[in-house]
Amino acid sequence: MVTPPASLPLSSAPPSSASTLPEAARVFDSAQLLDGQAEIYIRHQGELYRLRQTRQGKLILTK
Repeated sequence: MVTPPASLPLSSAPPSSASTLPEAARVFDSAQLLDGQAEIYIRHQGELYRLRQTRQGKLILTK
């Protein structure tokens, strides 16, 4: 099983979907990723993506 960095602990809550996660899946808590911010930016393969949380608490990822 893969252990996440200490600053990003695994969520203890089960996945919200009915499907099960693979044993090696890394699960990050959104509160840890956002760290009190409404949005963060993620660089992936040279492209920049924005992950933001809406007022309703949903997450939106845009390129």
